[in-house]
Amino acid sequence: MVTKNAHQLGTWPTAKSLAWCGQVFVALTLVWIALNGFEGLYAGVPAAFAAAALGTLYARGQPYPWHPLRWLVFAGFFLLESVKGGTDVAWRALHPALKIEPEFQPYDIELPPGLPTTLLTSLVSLLPGTLSVRLFEHEHVLNVHALTPSAIDSVRRLERMLGWVFGAPRPNP
Repeated sequence: MVTKNAHQLGTWPTAKSLAWCGQVFVALTLVWIALNGFEGLYAGVPAAFAAAALGTLYARGQPYPWHPLRWLVFAGFFLLESVKGGTDVAWRALHPALKIEPEFQPYDIELPPGLPTTLLTSLVSLLPGTLSVRLFEHEHVLNVHALTPSAIDSVRRLERMLGWVFGAPRPNP
């Protein structure tokens, strides 16, 4: 049965999903070359193509356009946040008298479902003082364990940055 959703099995791919597949193929091929050089490219190219095609076929939600420069900015943002997180943990380990107020906080996700939400839930645990605990998909709420009440601010910054990277509507500050 053919439906209008381009990401259900049995449907004809749209131009948008084919473009996304091509971008994923190029990215995976470049990763192969970065890790292995041009040696074994005869195996890397088919593997990259198969992964891109299967990813496109089975991906839930809409494919998002890639903005390579935005991803570079995001990489810098994430690197900075990761360093802040590591520094915060080291500082608390060396100064155990620092006050912490651990709590579980529900976080209403404003990003669209699919890849943006998946990345948000995956990356929250690498931010300073936060841990992704459980995603309630039907409510689009993420349960976050935070060491301090202000730690949830880093989740908001991450969500805004991911919204910008994916070209999704910006979440409210």
